[in-house]
Order: sequence, then C-alpha cells, then structure tokens
Amino acid sequence: MRTRSWIKLAGCIGIDLLLIGALSAADYKAASADAGSVSVLALEDARGTRAVFIQTGFRITRQIADFVSARIMKTHELDRAGILLRWNGLGARPPQPDDVVVAVDQAFTKLEPAVLRYTHRGLSVAADEFEHCLASLSPDASLAFEGCWKDGTEITGGIRAAFQMVEPAHGLVRRDETVPSYPVQAIGLGKVVTILALSGEAPFPEGVNPRGLIYAPFSNESTAPPKDARIAAAVQRVLARTR
Repeated sequence: MRTRSWIKLAGCIGIDLLLIGALSAADYKAASADAGSVSVLALEDARGTRAVFIQTGFRITRQIADFVSARIMKTHELDRAGILLRWNGLGARPPQPDDVVVAVDQAFTKLEPAVLRYTHRGLSVAADEFEHCLASLSPDASLAFEGCWKDGTEITGGIRAAFQMVEPAHGLVRRDETVPSYPVQAIGLGKVVTILALSGEAPFPEGVNPRGLIYAPFSNESTAPPKDARIAAAVQRVLARTR
C-alpha cells in the first residue's frame, strides 16, 4: 500500500516519504518530452506511482524548484519526493519555469509501456513494443533521448522516493537572518538502481556505496551544501528508504 508521511526531525525542515510495497512485475510506463532548454523523462509503475526527471539549461534555484514542483503536484499525481529538477551544468540561460511545466504535461500524456534497464552504470528506458529508445540517464544523471542499451539488468518492482530539506548545524542567528537549508533526495527503481540528488556542485558523499547508484549533482538548488553531519545523515536516511 502506498504511504506518505511528513516527519519532523532535529535540525531538518522535514522529510517527505513515498513508500511503496514490492511489486511482482514492473509494467513500467514511460515517456520523454522537451520544451525550450528543458528535457523530461516521466515514469509510472504498475501501481500508478510516478516519478519525473527534469533537466534544464538554466540553474535551478530554491524558488524555481518550489514554484515548479507546486504546479506539477497540483496537475499530476506526484509527491514532491518524486520530482527531480536538475541543471545540466552546461548553460546559464534565463529561467523558463513555464517550459518545465509544458514538458512535464506533454510527457505524462504520452506514457507507454516501457522496459527499464540498469547497465553501464546508467539507466536505459525503451518503449516496450519496438525497443525504441525513449531516454537514458548517464552515471552523472545527464538526461538524453538516446543511448539506450539492450543488455543489463531489467528493472522490476516499484518506485520509491524520499526528499528532505536539511538545515545544517549553526550558531545563534539574528531574528531577521534566514538559515539556509539544502535538499537531499533519492528515487529508487525496484531494488536495482537509485538516483541520489544533491544540490549544487556537491561531491559524491563520503561513505556511500556507489553500487547501483546514479549520482545527480546540481539538483533542486544551485548552492552546494556544506560538509555537515546532518547532511551526511540525511543522505543515509533517504537511501535507506529507497534502496
């Protein structure tokens, strides 16, 4: 059964969990779409749980991420934990949040049966009927509409996602001072692969087993988190809930 909860944790804004029981067969549906400098891969498992991977040619700020996510959640059956927004790291175009919404809308109207495979440390998504390549994620989570493989491990099981805003340790602050918080996110596909997303140019987290992991920096926020025990703990928590 699908369960969603918000949990208040010490030093954290909150954690949004999407927990899905095991599925006997994946029966995934998928679609890709683009608009302007935005590329989108949309996924849906056999129980109707959805996730969307969004890549942009403009930097993702906290304000853009919140605005776009609210619109997507309102229109589609999606939790915030299942929305991954990632800057491609290549351009600095003016923000176009409306293009994100348009591309996501288009993708979810085109969902079709698909085969998901984990191979060469990346994700391959191909249409089930003719093995037409819909999209691929590279080991650094770069999204492309080519580069699918026919080898590798086929993914079965459901989508699981976790998202947490973490407030690092800090001293006393002034009443008018805002303490920054940083997003930590993971989306698991079956028990085969998990996409871990951190903000800005964050390095790969220390102490994390890279096996079956796609790492997505520049996600959900343009500023990288500091090296902090609360960030490290949040990474372990979201991975424990999605792997």
